[in-house]
Formats: sequence, structure tokens, C-alpha cells
Amino acid sequence: MNREKVFKYIEEHFDEHLGRLQELVRQPSISAENLGIRECATLIRDYLRRLGCKDARLVETSGNPVVYGYYDAGADKTVIIYMMYDTQPVDEPGWIVPPLEGRVVEMPPFGKCLVARGAINTKGELAAFLNACESITAVGEEIPLNLIFVAEGEEELGSRHLPEFINKYLDVLKEADAVFFPTADQDEKGKVQMALGVKGIVYFELELDGKSWGYGPTEFDIHGSNKAWVDSPALRMIQALSTLTSKDGNKVLVEGFYDNVAPPSPEDMELLEKLEKTFDEETIKKENEG
Repeated sequence: MNREKVFKYIEEHFDEHLGRLQELVRQPSISAENLGIRECATLIRDYLRRLGCKDARLVETSGNPVVYGYYDAGADKTVIIYMMYDTQPVDEPGWIVPPLEGRVVEMPPFGKCLVARGAINTKGELAAFLNACESITAVGEEIPLNLIFVAEGEEELGSRHLPEFINKYLDVLKEADAVFFPTADQDEKGKVQMALGVKGIVYFELELDGKSWGYGPTEFDIHGSNKAWVDSPALRMIQALSTLTSKDGNKVLVEGFYDNVAPPSPEDMELLEKLEKTFDEETIKKENEG
């Protein structure tokens, strides 16, 4: 691939590419409020069709639709491009511009930045990835991989219904050689940051009280000093939670938790050693202030 041609095209069409990012962040897609979800999904489907995905569609689930697309480059390798089009609500304080207007503003020390809900997590990366793909084909080059696009609209809700899509399309998804989640970014010093994988959230709600459990106070609270002769559901809960991990909290002790976890490969270990040499703790601290 002639990357110089691709980069030149990107520079020459910067305003057009920025316009797509702005169009996408201006379209609400707040899953917690069911605001603009289907409209955003349809917009992304149309983006995939514009890229050249002959099969681009909305796949219905019991919740929000998944946007599916297949780009056939005639390549030997296939990669799943996982994306998310839903965002968090926009009601928190501190916005320097209206969060759904997609304004470009000066942000020291970075210069001009697009500030909007979803600009980072992760509509910005979604649109930028598609811009890059279109730039490759626009200059007569071919994307070197077959791409299976999977854009879900419930990531911010815990991907509740994504398994429905996976079960429907399992045979297609199994043909992929890898999965890529476009979330590339840079720290304030310009260092490119890439992750070898992603972590999600698994949570549950556990309730324990004396009446339902059959031990301890059953009708009303009692003073903690009575623990000497009346069992304490709260302390029993603490003991139970402490069995979930090792004492340092770094290893999960739930039976079967690691059954399908592959150990780090030699390449993974090599990359981790390189990361250790370039890890900038102070920059990360600064980025997470407040």
C-alpha cells in the first residue's frame, strides 16, 4: 500500500473527515435514555454502505440494534472491527461547550480539539477509522484485510443483548483471525497509546439480612456490641466478599474463572517489557486528576 498517497488524501480532505466526526457526535445516541439510538445506528449503517460493504444492516436484538457490515477485500485474513455507537448521558456539569454541538475549540496544550459527548468514547475513533478506510480506497489502494464490522448500541449498559447477535452470527464471526477495537489515542505528550485487550465490568447485587438469612437481627437494627451473642449479616457479607479474590485483589478465586483464559504469548511479554520502559506514571496521574 502506498501510504504516502493515503496520508496526502487525508490531509487534503481534512474538513470533510472532520465533518463526518461532527455529524456523528451531533446525532444523540444515549442508551440509558433511549435517545437517538436507531437514528444513530442507521447513520452508521449508511457509512458502512458508503465504504463499500455490500452487506450492511441493522441486526435486531431484544434491546438496541447491532450494526453489522462485511467488507470483502478478497484478502487471506479477516478482522472483526468492534465498535460502539451509544454514549453516556450529557447531564454532568463542567462542559465548556454544549455537549451535542460538536464544536472545535482551543484546548491548551493540544490546540484545536473536537469537544463533544462521544468524541473520545468512542464515536471519534469510529468515524476516524471509517475515514481512514475510505481514504485508502479513494486513492486506488485496497484495504489489506476483510473487515467484519460490529457496532453495538448497548456498551454503556453492559452489552446486555450483544450475545444475541453473537449467537446469530457465530459462524461468520468464527472466520475472523483477530478483533480490533479502534480506541487509539495519545497522551498529552503525544505518545501513542494502544491496548493489547480490553476489560469490561461484571457486577452483581447481593443482599443479605437477618430475616431472610435466619441469623442475626430479624426485625430491626441492634447495637454492634451485641455481635458477641447475635450473628452479624454485615460481617458475614464481608467475609464472603473476601473469598472472591486473593488478599492483594489481583487474582480471582472464583472456580472456573480462568478456564478459557489464554496465557500471555511470547509476543505479549515482549510488548509488556517495552511498555514498562516507556510507562509514564506522572502523565497518567495528571490525565486522571479530578
